[in-house]
Amino acid sequence: MSKGSDSGTQDSGAPAHFARALDALIAKIREDRSVLAVVLCGSLAHDTVWKRSDIDLVLVTIDDKLVPASSMALDADGVNVHALMLPRAAFKRLADGALSNSFMHSMLSKGRLLYAHDESIAPVLERMRVIGGRDTQIQLLAAATEALSCLYKARKWFLTRGDYNYAALWILAAATPMARMEVMRHGQLSDREVLPRALPLNPELFSVIYTGMLNEPKDRDAVERALTMAESHLLSLAPAFAEPVVRWLAEVTEARSCTEIDAHFARTMGIEHVSGTCEYLADQGLIGRASVTSRLTKKSTADVQELAFYALTPPPDVY
Repeated sequence: MSKGSDSGTQDSGAPAHFARALDALIAKIREDRSVLAVVLCGSLAHDTVWKRSDIDLVLVTIDDKLVPASSMALDADGVNVHALMLPRAAFKRLADGALSNSFMHSMLSKGRLLYAHDESIAPVLERMRVIGGRDTQIQLLAAATEALSCLYKARKWFLTRGDYNYAALWILAAATPMARMEVMRHGQLSDREVLPRALPLNPELFSVIYTGMLNEPKDRDAVERALTMAESHLLSLAPAFAEPVVRWLAEVTEARSCTEIDAHFARTMGIEHVSGTCEYLADQGLIGRASVTSRLTKKSTADVQELAFYALTPPPDVY
C-alpha cells in the first residue's frame, strides 16, 4: 500500500486487508524449503495497523553460504512487506550475548511465529522474551554513553551561549536513551516507543525532560531544572551502568588507554566511544584517571601521554 500523501485517517478495513494479504503471502513462502520459519513483527503482530502501515517479517533461512542474510521489499496485494532473511545460526545468536535487548532482539521478542519447519526455532524465540542481567548492564552502558554526550552538549550551550532552545533540544535528545534505561530497569525490552513507555514509569522525570521540553516555554529556569534533573538521575544510575567498565578494568589490573578502551567495548559489546563515559566515571570517583605513554602513529618517533583509566583498589563503596 502506498505511503504517499493522504489524509492519514484510520481505515477500519485495514486490519482485514492486511490479514488477507499476509495469509496469501505466507501460503507461497511455505512452499520454499530454504525458509525454515517466518516471524511476524511490527504493528500487525502486537499493535494497531492503519492504511499506511506495512508488514514486517523475519524469515529464518537455512544455513548455507549461498543463502546469506539479506532483505527484500515485497508487494502483497498492494501492501508493502519488509522481509529480512536471517540464517538460522544468526537468528539463534540473537538469543544470546550482547545482542540481547538490542532493537532487533526487541522486535523479535514481540513477534509472532507464523510457522516453523524446524522445531528448534520456537524455543529460541521464547528465549528472546527473557532479559539477561549482563545484557541489561551492557545496554545500560550503551544508553548512558549516548545520554551523557547529549547532556554535555546541553550544559555547554546553556552555560556558554545562553541558548536555551538549543540546550532544550539536546535535553530532548538525551531523553530517548534515558527512556531506554528506564524501561530496561523495569525489566522490559526497549524499542522505538521507549519515550511514551517511560513516561508512566517515571512521570516525575520524563514530564520535565520530555513533555516539559516539548510543551513548556524554554526559559532559563525551565531548562536548568530539566538539565539538573537529567544529570542527577544519570548520576544515581552511574554504579549500574559503570559495572561493565569497572569489571573489565579490574580484570586487566592496570591502566588502559582511551584507544584500548574504545576498541575493546566496540569489539566485544558493540558500544562506541566508551572512553567518554570513562571521563565521567572518573570525575564521579568510580574509576581512576591516569596516562600512558603512546605514539600518535605507527611511524611516530616522539612519545605522548595518552589519557587512560584504571580500576580503583579497593573498589568504591557502591560495589
